[in-house]
Amino acid sequence: MSKYCPACGVELIDDAKFCKNCGSSVSAVPRGPTIERPAGENSHTAAIVIGYILAVLIPLIGLIIGIYLATRKDSQSASKHGKYIIIVAVIIWFIGFMSSAMLYR
Repeated sequence: MSKYCPACGVELIDDAKFCKNCGSSVSAVPRGPTIERPAGENSHTAAIVIGYILAVLIPLIGLIIGIYLATRKDSQSASKHGKYIIIVAVIIWFIGFMSSAMLYR
């Protein structure tokens, strides 16, 4: 089970002494039972998976989901994956555009 920062709720690596997000000292966090994720934090896992799939199949919708995820301030992981989804959607769109341009040459 992971432990989380008591100040901001970001997931920590097991031997962390400071929070990577807010810089708070986490040495006071007990080693026994870990602190659970705050109820208000979203994981965005479903949106990330759907974003990657649609970025390949329907780039415009994948791009929209990528922008949604990239603008999430509550999850660094969702923001990172959102940027990757945008890149994948643009590359797939460009490949489709170039192949159709070559077809009608």
